[in-house]
Amino acid sequence: MLFGGIIVVITIILPIIFLYGKGVRMGQNVWITIPTYWGNQGRDGNPAIVDFDHPSSLDTEGTLGRTLESLKILKDDFTLLLIIAVTHNEFAHLALEKVKAIVKKFTAVFPVFLVSHKNLGSINEALNDPILSLDSYGNIRNVQLTIPYIMGADIVVGIDDDEVIEDPGFLGKVKKYIGKKYMGEVIAGMAGPYFDQTGNYRISGAQELKSSGNVFIMKNYYMDEALKNVMSQKKEIIKSNVAFGGNMSFFRKTIRKVCHDPYIPRGEDYDYVINARMKGLNFFFQPGMSIVHLPPDSTDSQAGDSVCKMLADIKRFIYLRKKMNFLSREYKEEVFDSDYLLPYPGIYLGEGLDLESQAKEALRILYPEYCDNHPPEIVVKEAVRVADKKVQEFYLYRAKWERMMEFIDQSIILKEVIISRCSV
Repeated sequence: MLFGGIIVVITIILPIIFLYGKGVRMGQNVWITIPTYWGNQGRDGNPAIVDFDHPSSLDTEGTLGRTLESLKILKDDFTLLLIIAVTHNEFAHLALEKVKAIVKKFTAVFPVFLVSHKNLGSINEALNDPILSLDSYGNIRNVQLTIPYIMGADIVVGIDDDEVIEDPGFLGKVKKYIGKKYMGEVIAGMAGPYFDQTGNYRISGAQELKSSGNVFIMKNYYMDEALKNVMSQKKEIIKSNVAFGGNMSFFRKTIRKVCHDPYIPRGEDYDYVINARMKGLNFFFQPGMSIVHLPPDSTDSQAGDSVCKMLADIKRFIYLRKKMNFLSREYKEEVFDSDYLLPYPGIYLGEGLDLESQAKEALRILYPEYCDNHPPEIVVKEAVRVADKKVQEFYLYRAKWERMMEFIDQSIILKEVIISRCSV
């Protein structure tokens, strides 16, 4: 009995005492999670393992410190989780040391936890299935959800390392609604808008794309229309699929059931809303819950397009179409109304739309020089091949996620693992 009592103190009581010391509140447990990306876009012979939009160079301070500084104005208590991702494995140690140096002056202000390549392995070892990874946007977002869930988070707020919060009551706006009922429906999660440094939320140049007639070239137009629709409504909160990963909040019960898709190359935010809807859970949009987005390569609210982004969009929407077809064929009990996704990204699921032909045309129109060495027919054929494979893997991953969450709910040691490996 004495030995058993000692074990209980070590595995349960001491972590709780530790958390009080770190400032984690035992009431409504709110976590802010920030992925921070480091490295470069690679070169011939050493390409990036992961294509991030704008990773911070390791010879700069990056934008993370500015983001952390902005968190100091928040009225509500929270715990911070930073997820360190790199474009090349050889940068992992340097990035970890860089982030530790940046975060050092903030640890007296709010409790901080770090996850990187260095400690993710030990976390995976403590789980029933080592499915966590840092090799895609979707996988990184799943780490954002898993660590706070293990630590008992009621609410997880995801922002990015190139943003600042200017509203001291930002977290209060999240807590006001999330997990509660509105118009008869539980608010499973919420998103809010991005504003650029000029106070604009619209996507620069988006309306000019309307006349192109090609769904891939028009992507920003569709996104802008969806955003305009929710921002123009005179309501504090609106049921909507519009979501930005850098301003997105998740309720604990939603995390329990829904994962990000590790296999989608871009748009993991909108895709998460789709995954939640598969489970009968709805996201809402709160226009007043805004954040300022300051990407280093653009003064507008959205970074400029490139061939890499176009290729990722082609893979993404071909994949999404097959993913939804697989759902309707193999999971008939998960009724899904695609109108919920209009105008974006539902336009890419329209019956009669020849998505593959549109993809080839977009590449030829926008990137003819790229097409000289990369025939669009081959590019699109490969996107279809990969999508056929990854769609089935997603539904297997989704089942693993739910089993992992069951394991976490029953574990008495995982909190101790996170505290010992991840706290700063």
